[in-house]
Amino acid sequence: MRKKILTILGIMSLTFLMPGCNEAEELIPTSGNKLTSLSFLTSDLIESKVTVSSSESQEVIVIDADINGLKTTDMTKINVSANIPNNARVEPAFVGPVDLSKPYQFEVVGADGARQAYKIEGKLSVVYKQRSLWKKTGTELEFSNHNNGAVGFSGNYVVVHDRTGFKYFNISDGTKAGDISMEGIDWSILNNKVPLHMATDDAGNIASCNFGTAVGHEIHMFWWEGVTAQPQLLFKYVLDEPGTQIGRKIYVRGDMKSHAFLYLALSNKNMFLQWEIKNGKVVSEAPRKVDYTLDYTIGVQAKIVPVEVGANSNYFLARFENGKAKVAITYMDGTTNKPIYQSEHHIQNVFHQWLGGGHAFDYAAMDGAYYIFMLEQNEYNWMREIFDVRKVMLRPDKISSIMELIKFRNWNDWLLFPMDPNLASNGNVTGDVKTRVAPDGQSALVAFLCTNGGVELWTME
Repeated sequence: MRKKILTILGIMSLTFLMPGCNEAEELIPTSGNKLTSLSFLTSDLIESKVTVSSSESQEVIVIDADINGLKTTDMTKINVSANIPNNARVEPAFVGPVDLSKPYQFEVVGADGARQAYKIEGKLSVVYKQRSLWKKTGTELEFSNHNNGAVGFSGNYVVVHDRTGFKYFNISDGTKAGDISMEGIDWSILNNKVPLHMATDDAGNIASCNFGTAVGHEIHMFWWEGVTAQPQLLFKYVLDEPGTQIGRKIYVRGDMKSHAFLYLALSNKNMFLQWEIKNGKVVSEAPRKVDYTLDYTIGVQAKIVPVEVGANSNYFLARFENGKAKVAITYMDGTTNKPIYQSEHHIQNVFHQWLGGGHAFDYAAMDGAYYIFMLEQNEYNWMREIFDVRKVMLRPDKISSIMELIKFRNWNDWLLFPMDPNLASNGNVTGDVKTRVAPDGQSALVAFLCTNGGVELWTME
C-alpha cells in the first residue's frame, strides 16, 4: 500500500513540473514616467502629501509642495516617497532624507527609458492642532431667544453679545465674570434701538452700534477700553445708500487706542465702509466707501475680514448669494477690490452634505500658518471647522478645489454640540467666530458662537 502511494505522488510531481497551461505569464513592463503624487515625512514624524498634475509638453514639472511640520522642522532632512508607474524609477533615488530647503530636482525614468524631469519647491507649513477648552449651551450663558449674535476677546475674558447688553466670561472655564456697562449709550433715541453685532479689536477693545435699514437711519458707534470701562462715542453716521442695511456685521483690525481700521459691510450691496481710528478717535466722521467687484450681489450677512492693519489691506469676504449664505472662501485684493481667489461652494456628496451657511468666520495668521475658522450652519444645526488658506495667500493659482483647503471638518460635530433644546431654532442662521493670536504667534484662541446654540472655545497649539 505504501509503495502505491509513493507512485501516485511521483506522478503528481511530474504533472506539476510539465509545461502547459500552468506556465507563468510573461511579465510586461508598464510604460510611463509621470509622477502622480509625493509623500513627505519630517524628522518630527509629521506627514503630508501633494498631488502632482503634469502636461506632456513640460520639460520640467515644478511641484509646489506645502510640507507640514513644526516651526523647528529641519527642511534639509525630509523623507520623500513617490507614486510612479510600475517598473519606473526615480533618479536619484529617494534613499534617506532629502534637502528641501532649496529647490530639488530629480527624474522619473519609464520602463522604456523615457525621462521626465521634476523640481520640488518645498515650503514649510507649520501645523497647529485644535482642542476644545470648554463648551457652554445658550442656557448656561444666559442666552435669550434670537438675541446673541457676536463673540470676542478682551483681556482674560470672552465677551458675549446680547441685544440688551454684553456679558463677559472667564477664558479659563467659561464662568460668568460680569456685565459690561451700557451707561450713557443713546441708541434708544434712534430709529433702531439695539445692537445686532459687536466686535473686539486685536487689543481687546470693544465696539458696537445700533443698526440701520433705510436711508436716513442714524447709527452711533461706541467703544470700550476693556470689559470694565465706560462706553465712549466713536462716531455717528447716517445711512445714505438706498436699498442697504448697516450694522449687522462689524470688524476692527488693529488697536483702537493707537491705530486701527473699523469696517461695516453694507447688506445687499457690494460696498463696505471704513473708518480709520487713531488714539481712540476717528480720523474722519465720514467713512471711506469701497466698492468691490463680484459676479453676484452680496446678501444680508455681509462681512469683511482684513488680514492686516492698513487702508488697502487684502481681505476675506463672506459669501452670501441670492439670499443664502454659502460655505466658500473669497479672498480680495485690497487695492483693486477684485477677487484674488474664489472657491466653489456647496459641494454635494463629499463629506456627506454641507449644512449650509458659512458667513460667520475669522482669519488668523500664526507663524507660517494661515487659517480660516468657520461656523457652518443652518436653521437647526451648527458645526465648527478650519480651512488652511496658506495656498490662498501664497499660490491661489495652484488650488483645484475648496476640498484641498479643509483642515478640520468633522461631519458629526453638529451632533456633538447641538442647538440648545431650551431655545428656538436659529431661523436667521446667525452666529460669529473670533480668533486671538498670542503675541509670539505660537498659539491662538478661537471662540465660536451660534445664536440659540451656545459657545465653544478652542485653543490652537
